[in-house]
Amino acid sequence: MNASHNSISIGVHPWLDYLLASPVTSATLVTRHKRLYLDPESKGGVAYGPLLAGLRRAVSSPDPQAELEAVVSRTEAQPGWRGPVYRECAAGFLSLLPRGATGVPVRQAAWIEDGLSVVLRGLVGLRLRLGELQLVLPYCKEPELGQEAANVVLHLMEQMRDDVLPGATPIVYDLRHKKSFKLHGRTNRTTLNVGLLGSVAQYQRQWFLAA
Repeated sequence: MNASHNSISIGVHPWLDYLLASPVTSATLVTRHKRLYLDPESKGGVAYGPLLAGLRRAVSSPDPQAELEAVVSRTEAQPGWRGPVYRECAAGFLSLLPRGATGVPVRQAAWIEDGLSVVLRGLVGLRLRLGELQLVLPYCKEPELGQEAANVVLHLMEQMRDDVLPGATPIVYDLRHKKSFKLHGRTNRTTLNVGLLGSVAQYQRQWFLAA
């Protein structure tokens, strides 16, 4: 995430964290985002970066489990919280990955609305056995994801899929709770769009009020 005086840019993963947060927690998150990502020396994407890269390699590997085990083992050899969390997330990903699915390249793109840019990066492209394409957002955090928050980010992904992986079905994997979410055909997209735009306005307001 980065920002200028006239624009704000945030990755899709911290954006999902924001959608899940309570009003007080959301204000705290925005303050943290602003302090962290306006710092030119910041390494804000480092916590889950190796894991997300490992997931993308795993789906293109003949042995996804071995590929992820290598990532987890390297992380467990270092001090800190990431080793157990990476292991839990890797197990969740393998349990949700459709049998026979293979990786396909995805492009990075940004959804832009009224000065806020949500960058779709760290996504996983899948081709299923019968040819269906899926665009997966891996969610790695501890708070359990619900359908309501998932729907908002899925709606954003749906709008951007032709730029990221044309024809794909957007899906969110809650890795630590081994759940997957997709938009249902009867879901009211107009209502979702109102919610998405409202979240944009709220984020911007909190950003410019944050110290």
